[in-house]
Amino acid sequence: METDAQLVLRTLNEGSHYYGLLIQRHADYLYGLGMRLTGGKREFAEDISQQTFLKSYSYLKSFDSQKNFRHWLTGIAINCYRDMIKKENQYTPLENTQEATYTPALQCNRDFFSVINPLSEDEKVIFILKYIYEHQINEIADLIDMKAGTVKSKISRAMEKLK
Repeated sequence: METDAQLVLRTLNEGSHYYGLLIQRHADYLYGLGMRLTGGKREFAEDISQQTFLKSYSYLKSFDSQKNFRHWLTGIAINCYRDMIKKENQYTPLENTQEATYTPALQCNRDFFSVINPLSEDEKVIFILKYIYEHQINEIADLIDMKAGTVKSKISRAMEKLK
């Protein structure tokens, strides 16, 4: 099986159809990250995943093959999430529409969403990356463009809020 870095190189040299393999490989991860960041909002999580893949494809030439592709995608996804939070007020809540909707069964995640609800957006991002995806402090700092000490203090404040 080809590595992510090899697929990136093939995409750049041989055509965009190789990028589809990268999408298949990382789609579930990005969707899951989006679901956790948005508190289970399916449409929002799908938008984050799609925007992440579109932006990553646009900037594929800037990917450093010495780095981890999933780590790079995670950084893009967090930026997409932040951008979408700013635009969130443009969305019409589904409960105000007359369209038929499907709500997935998220009972097992509802407790998680209610637990992290008191956290600020930055604290949610850091908490999820640290405790769900088990990123190290330095990785998180790199992903969200913060100093490691700031990440540690935000984790500490988040843990205090959750007590």
